[in-house]
Amino acid sequence: MANTDNLIGVRNLGIAIADSLIGSTAPKTPQILEVTGQGEVNVATTLTDVELGIKVQGKTATEVQQLVAQRSSAVVDVLQKLGAQELQTTSIQLNPVYSYENNTQTLTGFEGLNTLEFELPTNQSGAAIDKAIQAGANIIQNISFTASDEVLQQARLQVLSEAVKDAKAQAQAVFSTLQLTPGQIIDIDINSDDNPRPSPLVSNLTADRTFATASTTPIIGGSQTVKASVSLDISYSPNSGVILDLPLISSSDKYL
Repeated sequence: MANTDNLIGVRNLGIAIADSLIGSTAPKTPQILEVTGQGEVNVATTLTDVELGIKVQGKTATEVQQLVAQRSSAVVDVLQKLGAQELQTTSIQLNPVYSYENNTQTLTGFEGLNTLEFELPTNQSGAAIDKAIQAGANIIQNISFTASDEVLQQARLQVLSEAVKDAKAQAQAVFSTLQLTPGQIIDIDINSDDNPRPSPLVSNLTADRTFATASTTPIIGGSQTVKASVSLDISYSPNSGVILDLPLISSSDKYL
């Protein structure tokens, strides 16, 4: 009798274990849709970044350096009076100059170059370049255009909003077409263009003083592009009772 009770107890325990296993629900892996939206806007540039050079050649290093320093000081003084912003020296160079004849290298002098960079409203930059050349600058190293910080910040917010709307529209199209029920947004990834490139104009042009004595050099800005993308991870679940009408591809069809 005891043995029978033991067998019944073991059987009941086994049934209980089996029932618990059958009745348990394994955790489901979240189903997630990832979509990436894009935003882009062009803004008008109002500021001009200019890089000017003062290049001098002479017989001795001291002579060249003194001439470069004098002309650079004159150019800086002019630019400061014009209200140039972000005025700074970007490079200082002093290099020997050689001539080559009959496989012989001969030192003939020195060449010095100072480069200055500054920023002004575009409608003032042409006159500033002309006056800087009259003061001693003789190289226009680079000119580029940019929008103001306030305009760029507004543009960044705008493109982020557009990117989110684009991602949302993509997700809605997918969920609607596949008859899925959207859930919560699991993750958001923002990729914004924090430093949009200024629009370039010219580079490495040699300036002539006669060029600056004519009418004011016209400088015309362009537009600047600000971009951003936003990726959304959105959970979803299929609607109950819905069977998707998708074509079935057998393993043999994959290679046809």
